[in-house]
Amino acid sequence: MDRIGLYYKNSSKQAVEVASLIVDEVYRNGARVYVEESLKDIGNVDGRFSFSSPDIDVLIVVGGDGTLLRALHGLGDRDIPVMTVRMGRRGFLLDVSPLEARQRVRDLLAGRYSVEEYIRLEAELRGERLKPALNEVAVISMYTGRTKVIRLNIYKDDSHLYSIDGDGIIVATPIGSTAYNLSAGGPILDPRADVYVATPLAPVQLWLRPIVFPSTSIVRVRVREDSQEAYVSIDGQEIRRIDPGEELYIRRHSRNAKIIRFTEGWFYERLFHR
Repeated sequence: MDRIGLYYKNSSKQAVEVASLIVDEVYRNGARVYVEESLKDIGNVDGRFSFSSPDIDVLIVVGGDGTLLRALHGLGDRDIPVMTVRMGRRGFLLDVSPLEARQRVRDLLAGRYSVEEYIRLEAELRGERLKPALNEVAVISMYTGRTKVIRLNIYKDDSHLYSIDGDGIIVATPIGSTAYNLSAGGPILDPRADVYVATPLAPVQLWLRPIVFPSTSIVRVRVREDSQEAYVSIDGQEIRRIDPGEELYIRRHSRNAKIIRFTEGWFYERLFHR
């Protein structure tokens, strides 16, 4: 491992400063570092890389959860492990603090780490497969100054589950169960569980509750003909319109996300600290 990619929150002065320290530490340990092409210049690096053709062995992300999700969205299907450095308090998915970043770079280059894999979801709309989602695929209404209830039919494989009149539905992975899904009243799933969860958003039908499915299931969301248009959100990074009568298919993606970890038990420690 000698080609290190670096992606950081461009608008954060602190993230840029930590990224510069990481560059120095990578060089001290005899590796090369490449900064993502859209980011500002942070000094003497070996070059730039593009998410469309990332010739790197590992990616270091410095920022918050949004920064990590943007990076994974950029990588798409590519099988590149990601090391994470957390800036601020709300970076739930990122476990390395800025104070230990230099040491963790040394651990990375010395092979002192483990790789945890997380289920991702894939949405298909009009025959097009959208980029994978680490947290969730949400089918939602878009508020435009007036109430917009959307009407959806939800299917598991070929079985009709229920109809929703409301703000939509979230289909979340185990690691994503602590994000949008949790704020909508969905359950917390252990990240090692081989499942995902569908959680209705503000349904008129008060009896509707979240349902946990095996990851082999396909969830089909149909926007009914008597509905307003809906929108699919992929981790908040990509938004597509779904017109009445159209369907969205959600299934497990063929490749998991690979996140580098340096400690065990980080999930519950971070969860209850949060």
